[in-house]
Amino acid sequence: MLIPNMLKAARALLGIRQSELAKSAGISLATLNNFERGIGDPRASTLEAIERALRQGGITFTDDGEFDSVSLHKLHRPFAFDTYTASRQVLEAFDRSALLNIQSIVFYRNTEITSDGKHSHYVALLVNGATRTLIFDQARLSLETASHAAEVAGIMLAAFSLYGRNVYYLPDFVSDSLRLPPLQAIMLVQEGKLSQLEDPVNFFQLFGITMETLSPWLEREDHPLHQLFELTGSRQLQSSAGAALQQLRRPGFPGDHRQKHTDERPEPGA
Repeated sequence: MLIPNMLKAARALLGIRQSELAKSAGISLATLNNFERGIGDPRASTLEAIERALRQGGITFTDDGEFDSVSLHKLHRPFAFDTYTASRQVLEAFDRSALLNIQSIVFYRNTEITSDGKHSHYVALLVNGATRTLIFDQARLSLETASHAAEVAGIMLAAFSLYGRNVYYLPDFVSDSLRLPPLQAIMLVQEGKLSQLEDPVNFFQLFGITMETLSPWLEREDHPLHQLFELTGSRQLQSSAGAALQQLRRPGFPGDHRQKHTDERPEPGA
């Protein structure tokens, strides 16, 4: 059962304010403040909401009959083998109610060597919070199809929208973090040389993505990739727009409505 001192310890481990926890748990700040001070008798549903929010933030409560303890799971590799579940988990981690207090988001290209010796490249990311670190490298997110690219673009769109200049990538990372235990995998990625990711094109180029591949997706304004490039002011979107404009300006192009000049003069009386 949650008691005030355990709640205080949990907040201290997470490094969060009462207001942050109250918002994450969906309760009022006054209710949380009173409980921490030992005032009042909160309902069971209120205590469950607080515990649920703390557990989502990585807190574990244990009671062995002799000791009550509060601990923080500082490193976590969410379990997900399908891209839909992985995308949802990443977006949930980005939400401020997850109590991560995100400091940086690092995208990297994970290189997996298959049993037949081939190299496969997948999108992975490391989310560094103030007190916790999450690594998402299990689901094998890729850029091979429009739907897969939409998932990755949706994740990056959320990252840039919420955390702006705290988004990075590893230009030279060529290892496979998936083959390592979580701690070693996280350390391997953290040892890489970070570069700020200002234009998503810089990351996509690591996968050999070409203009020909991107163009059909960028033409659809409802595709997350178009929205991502528009948000970041990507040079790729500007280049595509420029190319389209040049196409429209070509003489004889169906959309060319420029006045055509000629030396022919009308016949008198015509």
